[in-house]
Amino acid sequence: MFKMAFTSQETDDLAAQWAARRNLRDLTPEEQVEFDAWLTADIRHLGAYGRAEAVLARLERMSGVAIGELQARQKAEMPDLPRRRFILTGTIAASVAAAGVIGAAFWENSREFGVTTRASFATGIGQSREILLADGSVITLNTNSKVAVELSANARNIRLERGEALFDVAKNKKRPFIVFAGDTQVRAVGTSFTVSMLPRRPIQVLVKEGVVELTHADAQAVAVGAHTRALAPHGSAIIAETISSTKLSRYLAWQYGRIALDNETLQDAATEFARYSGVRIVVDPAVANRTVTGMFASDDPVGFAKAAASVLKLHVEVNDETVRIFS
Repeated sequence: MFKMAFTSQETDDLAAQWAARRNLRDLTPEEQVEFDAWLTADIRHLGAYGRAEAVLARLERMSGVAIGELQARQKAEMPDLPRRRFILTGTIAASVAAAGVIGAAFWENSREFGVTTRASFATGIGQSREILLADGSVITLNTNSKVAVELSANARNIRLERGEALFDVAKNKKRPFIVFAGDTQVRAVGTSFTVSMLPRRPIQVLVKEGVVELTHADAQAVAVGAHTRALAPHGSAIIAETISSTKLSRYLAWQYGRIALDNETLQDAATEFARYSGVRIVVDPAVANRTVTGMFASDDPVGFAKAAASVLKLHVEVNDETVRIFS
């Protein structure tokens, strides 16, 4: 039996042990009883365990190898289960400690799933933010974005009020995870996807992993799988297309502070940079349709303008709040 934890460090360590054990294999009936007893013994245990599960999701998202593949390699190289569990537990515990107070305000208000809790999170222009939810899900907000979160015993409802967000959803079939964006709903269980709601653009859903159910206005629900980009224009049917891994990476480049352009016009590039910076790129109409390809820092519109002008043999004029590209 695990002892009752009396300090935050002990609680986090035990949570990491349980998360690692459940991730590596199914619990035995005896272990399940023990785990349930530990989870309900103290409301702090629920939050600690949720953080540990969120760290697992984050590690999988940030690594080049999925956790499942890592486990398979560990099993082949180190067949001793306690040794593998020790390594994974240490990784989770260290990551929980490194996470610090990310999302702490919502954790404090989300200790019990049986109580409906609500909170809002937002970013300004040029900012990004990662929120760890009490159920183990992770929301990553892009620039100038806002979400309203409501967690209850029966559902996890997220309303995207503006901007763009990446959702890494913890599996829980009994508590649907639904994202609302305008007249569009995205329902998911244990998957990873983005939703964007930007001015003068259709709602966009980009599925990284798993499958989501997309409902738009009064239209029939559509299942959208991994490596798929779906658009939900106002008043029109859903349009879905399969995309390559390379294109998927370009769409997700904002997570790393980058804007990926693939044969985009200078005018479209200027519009995209305006989402991330107060410095505006003004493109002369005569060259607005010239195209550019490359990966650029989202917070450096001046650097982009100079690089694009150099490649396209154009000129740049930089002022305090604008940078002009012209022939």
